[in-house]
Amino acid sequence: MKHGVAFTVLILVPFLLFIPEIHGEKKGLRVILCGFSRTGTMSLMTALDMLGFPCFHGSHLAKPSTGHLFLRAFKYGNPKDWNNLLDGYAAIADFPAVCSYQELMKIYPDAKVILNIRDPDRWYNSFSETIPKNTHGSERNIIFKLLTPLLAHYVQVGFYDKFLCSKPQDREICVRAFQKHISEVIQHVSPANLLIYDIEKEKGWNSLCAFLNVSIPDIPFPRVNERKAFETLVNSIATVHSIVLLLYIACFISILLCIIVYM
Repeated sequence: MKHGVAFTVLILVPFLLFIPEIHGEKKGLRVILCGFSRTGTMSLMTALDMLGFPCFHGSHLAKPSTGHLFLRAFKYGNPKDWNNLLDGYAAIADFPAVCSYQELMKIYPDAKVILNIRDPDRWYNSFSETIPKNTHGSERNIIFKLLTPLLAHYVQVGFYDKFLCSKPQDREICVRAFQKHISEVIQHVSPANLLIYDIEKEKGWNSLCAFLNVSIPDIPFPRVNERKAFETLVNSIATVHSIVLLLYIACFISILLCIIVYM
């Protein structure tokens, strides 16, 4: 199973970075999954895909062209930019949804909102051992900033600064931010249009399918994004980014040598 996850990630990451998206039928956004990362986001995203709601996730931002579209949508809030970004998707999750769920609710008023949660302390234990160590201030983040400086800036401003006061290593601040986000979502979303999904307590498809008014599939509910799977994903993205950076450097050196030779 673990080898299968690793293989899938190693194939998926280059695909996300370099292969053009295959856009599906335009139906508009139907689901906003706005819980923090490490609350079963990948499991729910996979479940939504299985139910016929192809899901846009934060990992898609690793592709430069997609990151550029997100920047425009996030910065200006133009419905056309969001429509272009989410073309072919019926759901959105992770960082893009957390930062923009209120804006998305205005643009897509018929979209249902899922707030994925878990125990705050267990969330921070999982979060602190994965995301900050692999992004915030790490050598991988340096490469990310070199290749996509504007996107890296907005990830910093839109999540770390806005929610965590730029202190992802501070348990108290992060847990408080986690709980505040939950309270704000509950305050802003109509109860009839909100599903609070505790990934540690829910046992499968029932509440999700009832909320989305779809049939329960005859397959097990997906349980993915273990810590090792997340690390494999991050390592794969970092490897691809490093290769791209080396290619840029090689091209620059080649051009420089040509200029020197033909001067």
